[in-house]
Amino acid sequence: MNVKYKKSLKIVSLLITALIIGTVSAATYSYMYVDGSVSIGTAKLIWLAGTDSPGDISISGGTVTMDLDVQPGVNQTFAEALFLKNQDGSNHDLTINVTTALSNADFDQADAQIYTNSSGSWTYLDTLALMTLSDGYSATLNAGDYYRITFVIQAKTGASGTENFDLQVSYI
Repeated sequence: MNVKYKKSLKIVSLLITALIIGTVSAATYSYMYVDGSVSIGTAKLIWLAGTDSPGDISISGGTVTMDLDVQPGVNQTFAEALFLKNQDGSNHDLTINVTTALSNADFDQADAQIYTNSSGSWTYLDTLALMTLSDGYSATLNAGDYYRITFVIQAKTGASGTENFDLQVSYI
């Protein structure tokens, strides 16, 4: 009988110890929460194809894909190739950067000229050199206003092939 009593006492003491450890462990946990929401709405800034944009231009959400076909040694201007419109009711600070640059070896000139139209006529703002990585422009695009991006490209005589460039627009 004494053996059963000792075994019972050991089991009871183990159960009490486990309860104490469990209680202390539960008391030391802290909890954190995320109360999130998802707002569904239209894009605040949108791309629009211009009157002399390439025929194969594609606009899907915030991405524009277009091929500017030029001849070697000929300066070609795409005056109304692309527009950036603020369709939001608020002003937005934005930055436009060259994130992939064209090669200096193949081009005499490769520029993206930025114009704004807030008063009924276009006003020149800045030129991004498409051959200069990280060349950028920062400004505020007011509610309802547009930027026009004009591309001026001159491939070197004897140049051929296809080269890619990327412009990135970031805004708040």
